[in-house]
Amino acid sequence: PHPVCTTMTSQPPQTYAPSEDIAVKICGIATSADYDTCRNAGAAFIGMVFFPRSPRHLSIEAAASLADHAEKTGDGPARVALTVDMDDAGLDQIVAAARPHFIQLHGSETPDRASAIKDRFGLPLIRAIRVAEAADLDICSDWDGIADWLLFDAKGDPGGLPGGTGHAFDWSLLADHAGLTPWMLAGGLSVDNVQRALAVTGARALDVSSGVEKAPGKKDATRIQAFVQQAQLG
Repeated sequence: PHPVCTTMTSQPPQTYAPSEDIAVKICGIATSADYDTCRNAGAAFIGMVFFPRSPRHLSIEAAASLADHAEKTGDGPARVALTVDMDDAGLDQIVAAARPHFIQLHGSETPDRASAIKDRFGLPLIRAIRVAEAADLDICSDWDGIADWLLFDAKGDPGGLPGGTGHAFDWSLLADHAGLTPWMLAGGLSVDNVQRALAVTGARALDVSSGVEKAPGKKDATRIQAFVQQAQLG
């Protein structure tokens, strides 16, 4: 089944129809205009970042406003709340404001912690796995039955941002990946390399952030539309 809700039956331009083949997640959405661009382009997910050191960090007030707008437009991309080693109190606040469809764990959360989060909120989870070498994929099976999606991202510098840095890893490491959990490819993707990324990895879902920006944290509508279009061609 497709990861988002059933397509509306209203007529264009209101009709929301994400790609049936390649699901695209546009991460770091900050404004209603960004959301509308993603929806109109056919993105399957949008990411809302809750990490103060990120240029894409959302305040609780901004997240609530964005969720209100999304719900008023009707069917659209699934909202993903990206969190990093957040405690229950912080998650309670974010879930209440953003009303996400998924929680993304992008820190050092363990499978036990993830299970507790899933039990607390009843929401599906996306678990980020940072990759630099083949051995980094050995933990994937630890997440079977806990994560609903894995997200393979480039391993950054210790102490640096956990994602959204524009760095890629060796995609050939995923060429033979046959894990049980569905997965997304992230890290250094842009309209210029999306076709190659799909060809090398066989990915059926992509996550992009800095690759569709004109400046850190500032999304570019033309790049979003072009990225989703290129992904759908794959």
